[in-house]
Amino acid sequence: MIHDTTSVLAPVAVFVYNRLSNTQEVVKALQSNYLAKETDVYFFSDGPKDSRQKKRVDDVRSFLRTVTGFKSVTIIEREKNYYIEQNIIQGVTQLINKFGRLIILEDDGVTAPHFLTFMNQALTFYESKKQVMHIGTFTFINLPENFRETFFWRYCENGGGGWATWKDRWEKFQYFADETTALASLTADQRERIEMGGVFQFLSTLKLQPIPWDICWYMTVARNNGLAVQTPHALTINNGLYNGTHFGPINRLFGKSPFAVQLDTKEEIIFSEVIEENERALELLKQFYDNMARNKRAQVWHAFLRILVFLRITKLLKRLFK
Repeated sequence: MIHDTTSVLAPVAVFVYNRLSNTQEVVKALQSNYLAKETDVYFFSDGPKDSRQKKRVDDVRSFLRTVTGFKSVTIIEREKNYYIEQNIIQGVTQLINKFGRLIILEDDGVTAPHFLTFMNQALTFYESKKQVMHIGTFTFINLPENFRETFFWRYCENGGGGWATWKDRWEKFQYFADETTALASLTADQRERIEMGGVFQFLSTLKLQPIPWDICWYMTVARNNGLAVQTPHALTINNGLYNGTHFGPINRLFGKSPFAVQLDTKEEIIFSEVIEENERALELLKQFYDNMARNKRAQVWHAFLRILVFLRITKLLKRLFK
């Protein structure tokens, strides 16, 4: 990597609920990051939705109280169930207003050892490039292995966690409670931009209640003509949905997830200074989703995974498919 980290590193917010083994794996990977001991970590633990979830939430909280290996550990225990949308939105807003920049993970985002190094470098390098609104590290398109440069595209759905942004970008974020109001906030060109000319119906997730926070963030970036800067290969993978241990039986049922990737082991990343959408990467992204739209099994996978993100029921499925 080509840029020195800042003397004051960005804090990390980790959003957790009731998945102990996933959370343990995420923490273990984060502890193995080169900058872990210099990084302040904040865990936002959502409250149980009902009495049946209380023990599982308590188990996660008990584990969090044992976590060391960072500059500091702060645990925010929600007294009630905020649900993932408000837990993330309020937590990000709280910390980013205080620190100005923030790295965000969820309880299924397993990181490479150089994840924090890259994130802090990118937050500094692209801070003055205001069109860059989002830093992403879950790269699932098939770029050549020797491609080692950051690239830019419009896409910023939170498929694998592991993202970062700045206060002045996050201040533009708008959350919508209903589909009609959300769609009314977009021009026809912006809708086409988000759905890549009709390749995939990302805006269909606005029908969910509550509406996922990440589609609202994607819309925010589009409304402001923003771009996401992306790592050439994945520095975060998802252990809870796409290729995690809980989904061995589901993988056998549906086949391998199209989002399954491996963590990038090479640490050299060149920071591109040409802030424009990478046409090759965008074409690969369109091909990925076009193939998914044509592939019934992949369609089932994507719909299934979006519902799981919405419901957070991985452990239940593990029990059902034993």
